[in-house]
Amino acid sequence: MFTPEFVNEEDGAVVLVASHSLETPEARVLSAESNRARISFGAEHVPSNLKSWRLIYDVRGQNLPESSIEQVHAALVDVCHLEFKR
Repeated sequence: MFTPEFVNEEDGAVVLVASHSLETPEARVLSAESNRARISFGAEHVPSNLKSWRLIYDVRGQNLPESSIEQVHAALVDVCHLEFKR
């Protein structure tokens, strides 16, 4: 079963939210791998007209340098649009 946080059928978009710690290099790799797998799995279970993926990272309370955000962005930019809520 796959349940996204939100679906915008007019735009053909699926929205996911991740509240993962990104404070260590290992955590960033695990988070990116997890979300890549989540999107891959979800793509098989949503209607075919939903082709756009948006992933919102909720990183409030984490003191992250821009390089940490850039690392996660680089790992996922080919599969989704990314936003980071600070």
